[in-house]
Amino acid sequence: MKSKTLILIVSLLSFLACKSQRPEPDFYKNLYTGEVLNKSDYNKFVQNLHLENIDTLKGATSINLIFYSLITSNDSIIQPFKYEIRIGDEYIKRANTFEKIGLYIPPKTFACIEGDSIQIGGKQSKPTFINLWFVACPGCVQEMPNLNELQKKYEDKMNFVAMTFENANSIQKFLLKKDFNFKHISDADNFIKEIGTKPYPENILINTDGKIQYIEGGVHDGNKDYFESIIKKITVANKL
Repeated sequence: MKSKTLILIVSLLSFLACKSQRPEPDFYKNLYTGEVLNKSDYNKFVQNLHLENIDTLKGATSINLIFYSLITSNDSIIQPFKYEIRIGDEYIKRANTFEKIGLYIPPKTFACIEGDSIQIGGKQSKPTFINLWFVACPGCVQEMPNLNELQKKYEDKMNFVAMTFENANSIQKFLLKKDFNFKHISDADNFIKEIGTKPYPENILINTDGKIQYIEGGVHDGNKDYFESIIKKITVANKL
């Protein structure tokens, strides 16, 4: 049977990880086991993750490498990392517990920088797709074309909202240079702490009963089909 293609996604955790230039690591530290690997052993480790998790019946194997802030020790640069493994639509390993999946969000109305308002949480006519982002995060900016495609395709079945801790002026200046076709909510630091897990970017899907149903990382060319599949699941479940 023909094997499925490996989808490899790299996420950078924390504000420091969002810097555009990072020095090349000498070693990689597996935060699950504490083991420190040289470059060759690290590459073999990632390759074996794929080989050990092929399941042609369930779909493509997606490995998400999550890089944390670099460590310098004895003139060596060490890259701590975790990884997530998803086969088709099913995660078999995640880097965080994501305890907020299933959390009920009480209804709250937010003013959007576009001049209107939107309710998040509580009973809704449509599910809500929330993107957590900030201007200086390269990963956040990189996923915007894919987010725009999802918004255009499913806007009749789902609300698409972008939230950030930054002020409205910063967002408006950014939007003069970059298309990001979500409803925008600024100064939302406290609410982000309630619903977010980190890293940035983070995408949270809330069902029509006001409960968090999915928490995901960034949208990339390699996992856009997966995002479409969970959007379809949440909208079908809510009969939309």
